[in-house]
Amino acid sequence: MIKALIFDLDGTLIQTEVLKATSYAQAIQQLTDHAVGEQQVLDVFGKFVGLSREKVVEGLYREFQSELELHLGSQDSDHIKEHIINRRLSIYDKILKDEVLLSKHFCPFTLKLLHKAHSEKLQIVLATMSHLPQTTRMTTILGIADKLDLILTRDDVDKGKPDPEIYLKAKNALQLGSDECLVIEDSVNGIKAGLSAGMQVFAVTNNVTRHSVHSCNLLDDAYIVDTLEDLSSRVFGFIQAET
Repeated sequence: MIKALIFDLDGTLIQTEVLKATSYAQAIQQLTDHAVGEQQVLDVFGKFVGLSREKVVEGLYREFQSELELHLGSQDSDHIKEHIINRRLSIYDKILKDEVLLSKHFCPFTLKLLHKAHSEKLQIVLATMSHLPQTTRMTTILGIADKLDLILTRDDVDKGKPDPEIYLKAKNALQLGSDECLVIEDSVNGIKAGLSAGMQVFAVTNNVTRHSVHSCNLLDDAYIVDTLEDLSSRVFGFIQAET
């Protein structure tokens, strides 16, 4: 019997993956004096969706290592990655202050599912690879802070997704079994984390993740939702069948 729904945040409740990708792309473009174009970064960002900040930066550093080393005058990888993080956070913080922009990136059908689950007295968990300050800002803007029974962020775990640590920590905190938790994710790395924790996962796709979610062959099509208007009915159909 499902007793808790565990939601990812970025790309699941709000389409911040696009905004995050843009902030990384602009940061690398600026650090390389436009030798690397914004679109070049956006073109490769899909492979890093759902990963922790550290892994995203590591991946982007390897993709554009030569240009970054040339324009920053350094071959110290830690030094370069620190520059990427600092520049990207500066750009992203400005984005997070633009509530009008953020409101245009809400995921209404996933939010509808969250509110319905809350009304049905299911426990609601947020399990995200974002850090706590950004997560707190997002939950406030989304208006869901009072609906959440538990929030877990990258700051609460040693290993990021696709490692299952954050999902295992969630079920242990709620004192539930894996079969009593249902995960709502949007990325391949998130799906891997949920499945590795022994939980059923529903994937909500978007333009950034749709191809990778289908091609990874981790989920049966019954658990991949491309038409998000159907999300609540499919998830609650599953919950009722399990009950």
